Amino acid sequence: MYNVENKIPIHIGLFGHIDSGKTSIAAILSEFISTAGIDAHPQSKERGITIDLGFTSFILDDYLITLVDGPGHADLIKISASSVEIIDIAVIVIDINKGPQVQTGEHIVMIEALEIKDIIVILNKIDLFKGNLDKEIEKIEDFFKSTSYGSNISIYTVSAKQKKGIEELKKGILTKIKQLKIKRDVEGHIILPIDHHFSIKGRGAVITGTLLKGTLSLNHKLTILPINEEGRVKSIQIFHKDFISAKAGDRVGVNLKGIDINKVYRGCYATDDPKLFEYCDLVEIRVKKNRLFKPDIPFGTQVHSTIGMFTSSGFIYPYKEDNGKLLETSILKENHNFSAFLWLNEKILFAKEKSRILLSRLDLPPTSLRILGAAELIKIHSDPPKLYRIKTKRGKIQNPDHSQGIVCSGLAQSLIGAKKVIGKRLEPPYTKILSSFGTKGAVIIGIERDENHQKTEVKKGDKVILKELRSFSLKSKKDLNVQN
Repeated sequence: MYNVENKIPIHIGLFGHIDSGKTSIAAILSEFISTAGIDAHPQSKERGITIDLGFTSFILDDYLITLVDGPGHADLIKISASSVEIIDIAVIVIDINKGPQVQTGEHIVMIEALEIKDIIVILNKIDLFKGNLDKEIEKIEDFFKSTSYGSNISIYTVSAKQKKGIEELKKGILTKIKQLKIKRDVEGHIILPIDHHFSIKGRGAVITGTLLKGTLSLNHKLTILPINEEGRVKSIQIFHKDFISAKAGDRVGVNLKGIDINKVYRGCYATDDPKLFEYCDLVEIRVKKNRLFKPDIPFGTQVHSTIGMFTSSGFIYPYKEDNGKLLETSILKENHNFSAFLWLNEKILFAKEKSRILLSRLDLPPTSLRILGAAELIKIHSDPPKLYRIKTKRGKIQNPDHSQGIVCSGLAQSLIGAKKVIGKRLEPPYTKILSSFGTKGAVIIGIERDENHQKTEVKKGDKVILKELRSFSLKSKKDLNVQN
């Protein structure tokens, strides 16, 4: 049994396109395999691909390194996304014979959006490579120039199959780790996102996860949210070794007394202070859109949102502020930062202190980039917000030379309607609606004058545009009629 006491925990996420060899690299590096280890899911063995998060570990110098291996398959990107909350470094694995592929780019955009600052690149399968190694490395460096990481990245060439380059890789990992400036909050309240859960005969419920905050001890009382199950800590394990306590940064298995394990799911949190979380489905967010994401984002676009270890579908409603009013808007591809309301199809847990949200369009083809960007939680809403939309009415000049003024029709359909729009501002060169005219909805309108006080010339049939603000509330997260 390896001694993991007094080792500094570090968590490394493995990312890359399917068949790049991530899991093979994890297997070579790892000394301990957790219960949720390498391709532990039955379907992983059956299908020959990673379909769930795998956790393994090894020791380097003073560090206990946990590898978090997520799926590379396009259909399973939301599972890979769920690992980002708990990792300190990202490792991007690339098949050197194929170069960067679609999910390579998608994973890079994902970890970039969620502010993972440190990465290592592994070029795998060099045993099959027939080209010039130095030139291939230059190509990879050029590829990363377009990202926030730049071309000055750590690149290691390996063959997982023949175990070549592994020692150099370990040295590189150790060098990178020693450069990290990680601060763990061991004094705060306990926050433990649950990634796996099961029952052991004779012992009962077990949850596993990585402690984000706090120090956990035996007999500690924890609440599982959002299911509100309360339990007492009977035992704590860190990679199969019993401990009397664990601190922020440790990956733990916790045996709890008093909870119904059948109610637990990935996306639940264990905490000693339920007030740290809000269970809701409507939030206000500030979005930083990925600059490579091409589609426009109309008001009411369907999105997938990953918060912690849970992904839910919902709708996003961008808005812009104008004189204190929130106006519905659509986001064009050249817009990179915007505010919005996010209304999910189900209630999920948000950490009040800090929630980072990954936004995706998983309904798009996997051959396209589907990561929309990341968002910061601004406010949690219990009631639908009041918004405004611009309603455009189009009229035309009926008589530009009437004795009472310029007569316009089409902005109202009746005398009552005409009286309601008196005083409304018009688009230039017109000023505003001055009065009603007749009984059929026509109105008298004003017109701008130049520096010599001369009126702008207009003729019969010229267009007149009235833009009005109309208030509305989001009535249903599934009701997209607000777009129309």
